[in-house]
Amino acid sequence: MSIFTLFIRGLKLAFSKRLMALRLWTVHFIFSLLVIAPLAFAIHGQLAHSLTGTAVLKKLDVHWLTDLSIRYQQATPLILGLILAAMLVFAVLTVFLNGGIIGGLGRSGARTTLADFFHDCGLYFWRFFRLFLLSLPVYLVIIGLLYRPLAGLLNAWSRRAATEWPALFAGSLRLLALVLLLGLVSMLFDYVKIGLATRGNRKVLKETWLTLKFVSKRFFRAWGVYLLSGLAFVLLTLLYLEVARLLPQGTPLLLVLVFSWQQLYILGRQFSRILFYATEIELYRELGGEAK
Repeated sequence: MSIFTLFIRGLKLAFSKRLMALRLWTVHFIFSLLVIAPLAFAIHGQLAHSLTGTAVLKKLDVHWLTDLSIRYQQATPLILGLILAAMLVFAVLTVFLNGGIIGGLGRSGARTTLADFFHDCGLYFWRFFRLFLLSLPVYLVIIGLLYRPLAGLLNAWSRRAATEWPALFAGSLRLLALVLLLGLVSMLFDYVKIGLATRGNRKVLKETWLTLKFVSKRFFRAWGVYLLSGLAFVLLTLLYLEVARLLPQGTPLLLVLVFSWQQLYILGRQFSRILFYATEIELYRELGGEAK
């Protein structure tokens, strides 16, 4: 089966489970409100009574953030701590929701109830969380051993250039190399998650080794399917940016339209997240056995 056929099958599977995208969006929206609302109220309380503050509230800016942090130096460690805590909670939340996505995609039938979704979230959480901890040093090693030397070579080459074009080209290559390397690692751990859910294996290291053998024998097909899903995400992002650029801003009604378009994009990103797993599961089903 070609990678295009697998992608189409994955797209159909993701569309049949499209309700999961709405559930993911709802969870992320509630989480964002809990994190952003206190900060927004604090900024509004401090700056809403001045003309400068009115301009500041419309668009975040590094300079006023720096001035604000200097003014409230004692509160800066607390704010940074809250931001780091929010990032940690978001990472754990992502691990938790991944169980519901993979479990839901593996269930037969189009309908996955909310109870089934959260049951799968809890069922696979500890396995996926241990895998998450294992993945952190792997990402660091990949960036340190592969990306940094490559980036150093590109920087050395661009510094000797007589025009700015080689520097721009080298910067694009650095970004592309980083995205591809992170994508490779992400794809590998996606298949480990699928294997943990499919075979019911609780041993993360053993499943990682089995997945390495599975992916190495089918690397180009697995990588091709992953890139097609990534291309769909890139096209979605380009569409969002183009429409967002055309939308005028300034009046309350237009702000509502911009906000609605942003939320539609976030919903699309959740569907894209499901699509990645769906295409990988289709490949896994074809070559590695039926998923639960």
